[in-house]
Amino acid sequence: MKLAEIEKLLSKVGGDYVEDLKAVLKQPSISARGEGIDACAHMLRDFMKNAGFSVEMWKVGDANPVIYGEVRSSSPKTLLMYGHYDVQPPEPLEEWTSPPFEAVESDGRIIARGAADSKSNVMAIIKAVESYSRLGFDLPVNLKVLFEGEEEIGSPNLPRYIEMYRSRLKADAAVCFDGGLDPKGRPELWLGLKGMLYVELRCKTASVDAHSSLAPLIDNPAWRLIQALFSLRSPDGSILVDGWYDDVRVPMEEDIKLVEGIDYETLLTGLKKHFKVDRFLSGVEGIDALKKLLFQPTCNIAGFNSGYTGLGVKTVLPKEAYVKLDFRLVYDQNPYRLLENLKKHLKAKGFEDIEVEALNFLEPSKTPPSAPIVGAVASAASEVYGLKPQIYPNSPGSGPDYLFTKRLGLNSVWTGCAPPLSNAHAPNEYTTRESFLKGVLFASSIMECYSRL
Repeated sequence: MKLAEIEKLLSKVGGDYVEDLKAVLKQPSISARGEGIDACAHMLRDFMKNAGFSVEMWKVGDANPVIYGEVRSSSPKTLLMYGHYDVQPPEPLEEWTSPPFEAVESDGRIIARGAADSKSNVMAIIKAVESYSRLGFDLPVNLKVLFEGEEEIGSPNLPRYIEMYRSRLKADAAVCFDGGLDPKGRPELWLGLKGMLYVELRCKTASVDAHSSLAPLIDNPAWRLIQALFSLRSPDGSILVDGWYDDVRVPMEEDIKLVEGIDYETLLTGLKKHFKVDRFLSGVEGIDALKKLLFQPTCNIAGFNSGYTGLGVKTVLPKEAYVKLDFRLVYDQNPYRLLENLKKHLKAKGFEDIEVEALNFLEPSKTPPSAPIVGAVASAASEVYGLKPQIYPNSPGSGPDYLFTKRLGLNSVWTGCAPPLSNAHAPNEYTTRESFLKGVLFASSIMECYSRL
């Protein structure tokens, strides 16, 4: 009944809600370079106060602020919802059809950095609470929200916030509202996330760049790194570092049951079409491709830099080179332990001269399919979207979900309202009015369904 009233309200004030979303999208909040973070946090704080939240701005040292909000009700249940207001850098700017922070609406799309990942999700939660307030309804649960400003750089300070404010974050379950829909418009529910170890390998072989004619005598640091990289990974993607798979605990029997119920052909076909690729690595297809995506640890080269990369010709032997690597980790690998394994591997292979700097650590997370919050979010998804959601045992992506499952001891579901294949982290990221306003309903329905358990 309340959801029907909220839907009626959205037909009247949905346009105002979209304009508020656009205002937030126009405010840069690039955590990678600290651009606009405080201004965006204060803007969200004001929207939350107007919606009916009791709001606090948490600040620890030089970390980006966390916005914490509460709305109390008469319910015995408390739900914690997480989101993030920081965004990726917009580059390359020349590939955008409109400036990334102007929130231009074109062909049904609201184009802006952060439109899908994840300001529309954050604003959907805020507007869900505002809708209850406008209608004079109490929330169906006690709600706590935590919006951070460092997710796009690996949430390096969120563990400090979680530990410092542990008592304030007590809840019965968590929903991380930072996801979206599959290519058929079905909500995706992730019952865990991969972890990550992000490192930079650096090699320096001379004090200054040299003429490339000296290549027979002076070691090239780029070649040293290439040789080291070949020692880390086989052509099929397997990681060759001793002990890398020792703590892997997936897939479990319950994971396989979930995978067998997923429409994986739609997912895989959508990926090929979107990225214009004819085949996947090693020719893997079907359910085996999905299992590889979900359950295989990865070693990815995120960036490589050395020597001259400008236009034309410059015959140079560079003095140094560096490569950025991200390792995605599956349950229950430990990024700190694997960092030591990586260092030992490089030393044993004769690469003592290569410096290893760790830039980010995220542990993998997992929630059992039998957890009540899973059923509640699945029911809400079906109620709002009229489609059976796709429930995955874990996401191929990474995030701070482990802080809720391992540190706070909560079962957690990762979901959201972003449109499918919405160019997150890429030029022309977008959402739509319909996706956003359905997200308001989805956030509301999650609370309603959880309250009825």
